[in-house]
Amino acid sequence: MESDNGLLRLLYADAAGNDVEQLTSVLRNAGLAVRATAVADAESLGEALAGHSYDLFLCADGLEELPLASAIRVLHQAGRDLPLLVLADGEEPQRRREVMAEGAVDLVSKADPEHFRLVVARELAGLHERRRIRRVEAALRETERRCHALLDSSRDAIAYVHEGMHVYANRSYLERFGVRDLDEIQGLPVLDLIASEDQDRFKTFFRHYMRGDSDQQAIDVHIQAADGEVERVHMEFSAASWDGEDCSQILIREQSSSAELEERLEDLSRKDLLTGLFNRNYFVDVLDRALAEQLDADDGSTSALLYVRLDNLEAVRATHGITVLDMVIGDVATLVERQAGGGGLAARYSDAVFTLLLRHHGVHEALAVAESIRKSVEDHVTEAGNRTITKTCSLGVAVLGDGVATAEQAINLASAACEAAAEEGGNRVQLHAGEEPEGGDDWRTLIEDALAGEGFDLYYQPLVALDGDQTERYEVSLRLRATDGEMLEPGAFLPHAERHGLAAAIDRWVLDQAAAAVAARQQRGHETTLFVRIGGASLGEQAVVEQLAETLQRLEIPGERLVLQIAESVAVTQLNQAKAFHERARALGCGFALDGFGVTGNTTQLIQHLPADYLKIARELTEDLGSNDRHQQQVRELIATGHEMGKRVIAGYLEEATVLAMLWQYQVDLVQGHFLQEPLPDMGYDFTGMVI
Repeated sequence: MESDNGLLRLLYADAAGNDVEQLTSVLRNAGLAVRATAVADAESLGEALAGHSYDLFLCADGLEELPLASAIRVLHQAGRDLPLLVLADGEEPQRRREVMAEGAVDLVSKADPEHFRLVVARELAGLHERRRIRRVEAALRETERRCHALLDSSRDAIAYVHEGMHVYANRSYLERFGVRDLDEIQGLPVLDLIASEDQDRFKTFFRHYMRGDSDQQAIDVHIQAADGEVERVHMEFSAASWDGEDCSQILIREQSSSAELEERLEDLSRKDLLTGLFNRNYFVDVLDRALAEQLDADDGSTSALLYVRLDNLEAVRATHGITVLDMVIGDVATLVERQAGGGGLAARYSDAVFTLLLRHHGVHEALAVAESIRKSVEDHVTEAGNRTITKTCSLGVAVLGDGVATAEQAINLASAACEAAAEEGGNRVQLHAGEEPEGGDDWRTLIEDALAGEGFDLYYQPLVALDGDQTERYEVSLRLRATDGEMLEPGAFLPHAERHGLAAAIDRWVLDQAAAAVAARQQRGHETTLFVRIGGASLGEQAVVEQLAETLQRLEIPGERLVLQIAESVAVTQLNQAKAFHERARALGCGFALDGFGVTGNTTQLIQHLPADYLKIARELTEDLGSNDRHQQQVRELIATGHEMGKRVIAGYLEEATVLAMLWQYQVDLVQGHFLQEPLPDMGYDFTGMVI
């Protein structure tokens, strides 16, 4: 039994809520995450249908506040394709026939949960098929619209004929024959446009063509042109359809010069049809030539290659479909091309991967362009009907000096850097490890000295419960003391740590210090829980968990005092490593949290592999929660989904206290943000002071 994204949005009306709860348990046991919404009468049913989409409506029989006839009327008025199941106490064949005659799809008994499960599976399958057909029909209409637009704008003269009569002709066809309006030619026999000396020959050709007893698909004839002169043309015929009727297409090609035609064909051979960017083959050829020219010049100049990949491609495809995905790819292509400017060469390298060659660019210039692309993609919103789609991308940058001789070598370097960016959660720029900006060795020394001495400090930000729970919880963040005494945030030094292979060592240091902080609090009578971020580099290193086990045993603190937090996007791309890490950490008693809830679209499936205790809503959904109605609706639904899965939900990155009342209504479990307290080097927050 399957539903969209594994979630069944159930609408129900029942005086006895326990009955519905028992039936939803049946569906959950069948593998569905059920989000149930209750309605009491026709008014609340109408409001629910107006504000949300649902997959199934379960209505108890004989409700005084919502009779079946009223429920069916409201469904029809809302124009929703929503299967209606009537819930009865027992098997009632006569009543089943009656309710189905009224418009319900079936009657199910509270006493037969297996029959209920089978009926739901059947109706969901039918609903999904109908939705799929509607999407296909919409795509077909859009395709036909585009085809009509192409026909109208074509330089070639094109007409459609049914039984020898015109039913359509494009502008070029009308102009060729001196016809001002389509109405003048509709119903006109094709034969009337053929010069008299060729009419008999044309009739013979067309008769054989229509009967299908000749392989000839084209004929050279004389026509009566717009200027009154007789003109010889080449007419090609092919089978077609117009408004659902079989017909024939006539194509009279514009006789351009061969040089112009060859130029057009050459240009088309270089381009990607969807985006208009250069295609992969042409880009690789140009890159090879550019590298050869750079080596021949021997002037010390460098170029840069950017490898841009959309994050969460499969989530967009699964949620919105191929047509919307193509729109997203087209929008990103435009953004990449815009950043390329006149000196860059942009291409669509594969499905959702773009490459950008920047000649005579050094490392800092290339990183600036890459960051500009990343920011523009993050800020851009693709609009598809009444839906808006946000997106992010991962970028790999490779600076191409004397050591890079071939296009394949260059692309492999940039691709590897892009993969590293994706593994760290995406929406970031990664410079290939072989290239280091000025001062790279200084960064390595600074980080290594901090690991060996006292250059790192932990900062703590409280996570506060809204349900009266006064447990002390803090999220740990790291700071690095620079040579001038400034405290640097992770964004300033982690990319350098990753380039030098020091990211996992930093995670081990943070876990050690966090455990020591918990032990110190425990000695003072505080039961404190710390949330510690774990990067992708640590997931595959068994030494991280082994060292943590030794630390917990040495300090005599329970593992549950540490909650290990992994970005959902990292877990998706490193699933096997994340599963192994999760199992080892669980064996120590540690808690587990997934950050980035609500962006990948894979949470329901991911939870099956990585059972998390906490789900932290993605930053992009909560930062502007007070002013973004769409994000408010998404957050509300995500909280409900998290609770359906039995998880505690965290809303972090909050900047305004005004959203607290809203989140309390949404029943979020924990909140975090600068409005409560910025990260500080000590744990002094008063958890008894939160009042809503």
